[in-house]
Amino acid sequence: MKGALLLRLGIGVLAFMAVLATLLEIAREDDIDVQSIPVLTEKSDSLRAELQRCRDLGDAALNDQDCVATWIETRRRFLTPAPTSDPEE
Repeated sequence: MKGALLLRLGIGVLAFMAVLATLLEIAREDDIDVQSIPVLTEKSDSLRAELQRCRDLGDAALNDQDCVATWIETRRRFLTPAPTSDPEE
């Protein structure tokens, strides 16, 4: 009987510590690195507008050469690794 009570008490303490650690992690304030946020340029805005136009075309976009070129450029940008800012690499 005494062992079961100690086991329940231990589990309760561990659960309390887990909840407390979770709340502390949520409440922790992290500074956002403003330099790492990408800035939209006019070129990417035109690409976005072209992607929206192709989306609105529906199935007809498959035969539109501008849409195909836009998809190729989007794929290239997505799959190309971002340059690192580390000068040692």
